[in-house]
Amino acid sequence: MYYPCNVKIYMYNDANMKVLILAVPIGAGHLKAAKAIEQALHEIDPNIDVRFENCFKWVQPIYGYSYKKIYDFGQKKARRLLKFLYGGVGVSTGASPFLYRMHKVLAHRFRILLDEYKPDYILCTHFSPGYFAALYENNHNYRIGIVVTDYYVHPHWVNKEIDDYFIPHEFLTEQIMAYGVKREQVFPFGIPVALELEQDIDEEAARKRFGLSKNRVSATVMGSRVFGGEWFELVKRIVDFDYDLLVLCGDNNEVMGRVKKLKGKSHLSTYGMVERIHELIGTTDILITKAGGITSTEASKVGPCLLFANSIVGLENMNEDFFISHNAAIRLTLENASSVIADLLFHPEKMTAMRKNLKDIGKRETTLNIAKTILHGT
Repeated sequence: MYYPCNVKIYMYNDANMKVLILAVPIGAGHLKAAKAIEQALHEIDPNIDVRFENCFKWVQPIYGYSYKKIYDFGQKKARRLLKFLYGGVGVSTGASPFLYRMHKVLAHRFRILLDEYKPDYILCTHFSPGYFAALYENNHNYRIGIVVTDYYVHPHWVNKEIDDYFIPHEFLTEQIMAYGVKREQVFPFGIPVALELEQDIDEEAARKRFGLSKNRVSATVMGSRVFGGEWFELVKRIVDFDYDLLVLCGDNNEVMGRVKKLKGKSHLSTYGMVERIHELIGTTDILITKAGGITSTEASKVGPCLLFANSIVGLENMNEDFFISHNAAIRLTLENASSVIADLLFHPEKMTAMRKNLKDIGKRETTLNIAKTILHGT
């Protein structure tokens, strides 16, 4: 296990240690990360007292409602708005007095949760709960940990009350320290994923399940749950290659019907929502997807040739930049999609190199390392 230098390690002897895990339903990734850490804590100590809460249920209802509405609107129709919001909204770090005052007004029932549960440690997998936890740290004497779930640290992740920062990679250490974080507070363990994703998969069984040939290259298009028309346009440009092409259309049955009608050289298959998606990620040769933090991390565990498309500007495009800078991914557009796929198919050594680079980025035992740090303290 990795610990930063000059850090004192001790074990909690109190068998009744309480860990409060806070997330918000903004994208699936934050909830997945929270549940993964809850799983790991119970794996290490089955008797530990862990409580998972949606933070929005304990603050002013208008806050969670508005946040989700703005996020959904920005994702679908105003991505530049998200770029502005995640860029800091004019503040240099989350320690802005304005943001403290704003969250104090919004806290509503949050203190009731703290008085009722009396946590020893609060872990936040989104920056918003971090603000609320920071308000009352001095009154309740708990520690606060933040899990950064993207490969870029925007200012809202950081404030002076946070004790531990769990970041995706050591290459982000200097970036987070630029906001005033001390090196000994930083744990570059990776982004947490479910423990089963750390295990090897049965690739032969997975190929059989998804109808993939052993002798043909496979490519999987995995857009968001809404899978809009921009994904359909992308699929149109890559359907005429001699490979297995799987298109995951989420809940969008209308677009799925249009995809099924496409003609080309590929062996085309369509799916809606897929269970055990990590098995497909682990067996496909090429993965075309948005640059979500969790999806990118899951891919780094198994190393497909990673191509990014239709990512959220201001957030996911920063993830793209990280992986591209390490020669572990390529950004796909409607203009270059056909030429990129052709180049990879005709030069398989490029795919091999990208896959190796992606796996080199991937961290191992991330979730357990975070759980151990919570239990050991610093």
